[in-house]
Amino acid sequence: MEVTLPNDVQNRLNKINWENLKEKYGISKESIMQNPAIASQLAYGQMTDLVYGGTKELSGLFSLRAYPQGENQEWTVRLFTMEKPKTANDTLYLYNQPITSAKVKEALLERTSWEDASQKTRYGLANANGGRPIAIEVDGRKQEFLVSIHQPTNRVVGMPVEQVKAMLMDADGHSRGKSMYGVTFTDEQAKALSEGKAIAISGMKRDGERFTCCVQFDAAQRQVVTCHPTWFKEAQKAGLDMKYSKELKVDPQVKEKVEKSMAEGQKKERKQSMKVK
Repeated sequence: MEVTLPNDVQNRLNKINWENLKEKYGISKESIMQNPAIASQLAYGQMTDLVYGGTKELSGLFSLRAYPQGENQEWTVRLFTMEKPKTANDTLYLYNQPITSAKVKEALLERTSWEDASQKTRYGLANANGGRPIAIEVDGRKQEFLVSIHQPTNRVVGMPVEQVKAMLMDADGHSRGKSMYGVTFTDEQAKALSEGKAIAISGMKRDGERFTCCVQFDAAQRQVVTCHPTWFKEAQKAGLDMKYSKELKVDPQVKEKVEKSMAEGQKKERKQSMKVK
């Protein structure tokens, strides 16, 4: 079956040296073009979902990422192999430098379950990034990065905050009008997202139904995505509306009810644990 891709995606992918990619890694342009999701990820500089590459010397599953070199120059493509899943006992590194913030590490490794659009239960990372920028020295200059874990490969990925802000906000600090599920981000929301925060946004629309969703910027996907942090899930369980002040903090009454709900849940878990013992 022939797959038709948007012209913008096709034009971007035409800048890749596919002959070289096929010779070195056994990955053809045709195989990528047949998968619209992966083709789009590659065209927009994201780390792709896993694809198979195979030659006499090398074979396996890889994630691809294209690095634009200029409007008319050939793009460089790098391949990333899978790493072992990260745990709380591991030291996480970005550009060979350890991530020392315990809160960033905790947010990166938090896992949860959720229902996708097809009402299927999925399990994975709760947050799209570590929740706040970290300072890393690159090429002799300290920069702030948002940090994410690319789930298909378990790799730690960073994106400079200045690049994230340039995507979401203009030079005057106003939102560039990016949107998700029909809701355009306000100036405050764009600012919060560029700082790595997970925020709840109401009024989103899918299949004719309105809903509230939690979103965050993903450094590996280089875009705003849905996320499922504990505080948001607990608020949903309690049947609470997610209301935010201008500072994008949870409404105090909502926060109090969420914390109470979480405390009660922990008490039940402890009681069950004591019964098991």
